[in-house]
Amino acid sequence: MPAPPIRPVRLQVGGLALALVLAGGPACGGDDDANLPVAEAASLPPRPGAARQSQEELARAAVDALLASPSPATLLAVLGQSHLVARALLGRHTLKYTAEFSLTPVEPVRPAVDTPVLLTQKVVDELELQWAAGPEEPVRFYLSQRTDQHRGREVMVLDEKAYTRMLHRGWHVRPLDADLHQRWLDEAQRSVHDVVELAAPALAVAAAEEGDTVRVTLSLAEPGARVPVPRSAAPGREWREKAEITAVEGTLTLERATGLWQTAEIRIGYGLRDELERALVGETHLTGTAARTPDLQIHAPEHVQPLPERVRYESERRRLLDGLAGT
Repeated sequence: MPAPPIRPVRLQVGGLALALVLAGGPACGGDDDANLPVAEAASLPPRPGAARQSQEELARAAVDALLASPSPATLLAVLGQSHLVARALLGRHTLKYTAEFSLTPVEPVRPAVDTPVLLTQKVVDELELQWAAGPEEPVRFYLSQRTDQHRGREVMVLDEKAYTRMLHRGWHVRPLDADLHQRWLDEAQRSVHDVVELAAPALAVAAAEEGDTVRVTLSLAEPGARVPVPRSAAPGREWREKAEITAVEGTLTLERATGLWQTAEIRIGYGLRDELERALVGETHLTGTAARTPDLQIHAPEHVQPLPERVRYESERRRLLDGLAGT
């Protein structure tokens, strides 16, 4: 089998993802529930703002734990917040990152009959998110993601409509009838978390409070100081168990009150072998920014066409007969 393909990872934005160079990581794509707690009959409705207050308290507690005991585990706990939480705490905001991934053979390999060719692979992935809704307002956002491999797309959700445009094509629109966009938003928010998680088995963390922010410095831990970190069970990440982290450097700034990341620059080097035991060296480099933008507004695109769809006869029958038809 050839060297693990470089696939834009974990922002598996329905077809495009935060390109983490995996010896099998997410590339453009993927779609996919947790049981919600049942409220007791006598429970009172939450007070306005109570959920936000609870989120702020949890976020501050996580930052307190990071400052008291800096470690990969406490840092990942801070960075693991969903976009649902982030937008409740931030309101309107923007998020951008550029991620570069490379995988290179240690030694040149002469192609042989029936043996996969081992080539240098590289991907540059760029993402921009504009969230234009307040805490209690309907979903309104614009998301753009593209790679230097001529793959990309734009997604916009406004007023219960989803607008999409593939690279070099026109805009299409359809009713918003699913919540797949929430996965895309979560993966964008957790992009820094995913890169830190890659380095976690060999990561040293230092954290210092600086006014309204927390500055986090990342470096390679000495072998005797490394602390085991539970591995992610997400599909496509098995290669990480065999990767040896060889270099880590980076700096993050977090908002003290919420723990949400504001800036990030992380570079990670690692070595691994493919299924034919050929040695490879990889590098991941991510830079990103996130900021509040209270006046942000987005508008529907012009020259939009309805999204063509094939007829789904079973769904159409159920809709027309209002569920009365037998199956």
